[in-house]
Amino acid sequence: MAEIKDIKEKIEIEEVKNDGEEFQFGTLKNLVGIDDKYNEMLYMEDGELVYTEEKVSKQQAEWLEEMDIHAKQNIIPIYTGEQFKKIGTGEEIIIEEAGGEKYKFNMDSHYVLQNDIDLNCSEENQWEPIGTNSNHFKGILDGKNNKIEGIYINGGDNKAIFYSNSGTIQNIILNGYIQGRNYIAGMASINNENGKIYNCKNQIEILTANYGGAFVGRNFGLIENCENKGYLDLNASGGGICGQNMSGGIIKKCINTHELMLRDYTIGGIVGSNSGIVEESYNIGNILAPTSYVRYAKGGIVGSNSGTIKNCYNIGEVDAYSNNWDIGGISGRNETNGSIEFSYNVGNIQGGINRGGIIGNNKGNIKYCYTINTNEMSGGNTGIMENCMKLTESQMQNRSNINLENGETTTFIELLNKENNAFSLDNENINKGYPILK
Repeated sequence: MAEIKDIKEKIEIEEVKNDGEEFQFGTLKNLVGIDDKYNEMLYMEDGELVYTEEKVSKQQAEWLEEMDIHAKQNIIPIYTGEQFKKIGTGEEIIIEEAGGEKYKFNMDSHYVLQNDIDLNCSEENQWEPIGTNSNHFKGILDGKNNKIEGIYINGGDNKAIFYSNSGTIQNIILNGYIQGRNYIAGMASINNENGKIYNCKNQIEILTANYGGAFVGRNFGLIENCENKGYLDLNASGGGICGQNMSGGIIKKCINTHELMLRDYTIGGIVGSNSGIVEESYNIGNILAPTSYVRYAKGGIVGSNSGTIKNCYNIGEVDAYSNNWDIGGISGRNETNGSIEFSYNVGNIQGGINRGGIIGNNKGNIKYCYTINTNEMSGGNTGIMENCMKLTESQMQNRSNINLENGETTTFIELLNKENNAFSLDNENINKGYPILK
């Protein structure tokens, strides 16, 4: 099979002719005009040369594997909104853009967006979530950093692109409008234990949602490296990334950059209510209350915490009415089984019956957490607060040393990295000089 080398070279020549654009899907004949014994055997799949198992002998498969050419997977290319709407239906669809190949659109298939797609939804043609509570998405959806636009939903419960996710969704930018009641989000109403949502951006406007967030309403799985840039108007248990992060749920390396409007109950820059893990995440959007009827807890990172918050920071202002309940820079309330550590707040905290730069009302355990000295550390504390401090702007920007009670001298970055080494200096001034996450 020495001719394989010649085929690879021809593919490279064709890619150069096409301004370096990689081939995605199709037989060699469709892509580069090769018409010989390898035409049906070899295939381009997502930029890689692969072979079709049913077209080769066992010995040929061994030769191909030795040349780092692997078996063709069941990857389904998505070019249009109409194709996207077929995900999970079980239908067999011919994709003309992929050389007329036929694919079966199952819930456990592997889908890859080839370009931005427009779902073209409207008030008269609203988006219906993919799947149901008992029929989860279990496959892979890779957006390749393309956009899904034209999303429109107005009313109902469990509304998002997916009803329930137990697969992997990654590298997608969302644009559109969603308004609903309960468990409302951009990507998935529910992200299950095996569900992963990775490296996505939200620009959807989401309004008046209970248990709502930019990406997930209720999370039992993993949400990692996701950023909200959309306007959220939230009711009970709402957050910039997720409404409720349940026990076992992990939110990691996530960011909220947009202003959040809170109407009622537990609201957080990242999560409304947390009983899982929130780590290495931060909020820079202001959290505002337009009404005095706002109960319970509001926080820069989490509204109410009964899980773990670590290596997080808040830059945004948390603004509430004076008769609102627990307002905090990192979390509004920390319950008896809640833990907060190695996190800081520099945002201004206003309003609230219990108000603090670190915590509004603490009943659990907090250690190595810090706030700008224009705020008090806590509004109420019946738990444990260990090695927590108010610091000056100069100290938090690492321009001045910190003198500890034991006589030692240290710096803010050294305190934050005492156990985890998660932070680095803001040498490029992208965070107003305050430490950033690595």
